[in-house]
Amino acid sequence: MNLKLWKYSPWGVAIFLWLVTLPVHAITTPELVGAWSYGPATARTVIILTDNVMAVATYDLPGKKFISSYGGTWRIAGNTLHLKQEWNSAQPEQVGQEMSHPVQLIKNKLVLKNQTWNRLDDGKPGALRGAWVITGNYKDDQVSKRPNPFYPRRTMKVLSGTQFHWIAYNVETKQFLNAGGGTYTTDPNTYTETIEFFTKTPESVGKKVSFNYSFVNGDWRHRGEKSTGGPLDECWSKRETLEQ
Repeated sequence: MNLKLWKYSPWGVAIFLWLVTLPVHAITTPELVGAWSYGPATARTVIILTDNVMAVATYDLPGKKFISSYGGTWRIAGNTLHLKQEWNSAQPEQVGQEMSHPVQLIKNKLVLKNQTWNRLDDGKPGALRGAWVITGNYKDDQVSKRPNPFYPRRTMKVLSGTQFHWIAYNVETKQFLNAGGGTYTTDPNTYTETIEFFTKTPESVGKKVSFNYSFVNGDWRHRGEKSTGGPLDECWSKRETLEQ
């Protein structure tokens, strides 16, 4: 049948109306949770989505160059992703603003900003998924908590099941301070990072560093040696406990 004639036939009209009235799948938060990647190694972008925090980093892995970092709290409404920005290294004037983008899931790929992103994980298998804020340090096995760890200066680590992204920023001044990230693994006692970008010391890119980790009253105790040298014994708390 001639296609021009077909689309104006009763059958053609009926099929067209059926197609345009098919229900659109409304994406839910759990479907997006995890990590996604886009672009070549020289401009690799990784999005980490926890239940309510989104962290985005772009970096040149072979060149050991950090390009940008932004993120904040996010929500999904229908097929639109809304992000309230808390930090933005490239455009600090956007901090406090909300950006919105249509989003689709097609065969386990994320279509966002007219780009197709590959899934890196769905929040597993690492044991530390979530958004954590540094709240104190240990000395002689006793923790000393900071009086104001959440505002205005904030150091946060956002983790999916395999990816991590830490950022330090000032909520009040909109100043971006530092960032680092890459991949991680956990076994019952050891947390191991492989660094893929680091604003402080690019020489650390490619290093694999292991730490002892444990949970103390819901907090994450993070002990070991810094990638730049020197001991650390930190206390990290789930972000949601600080927002209650």
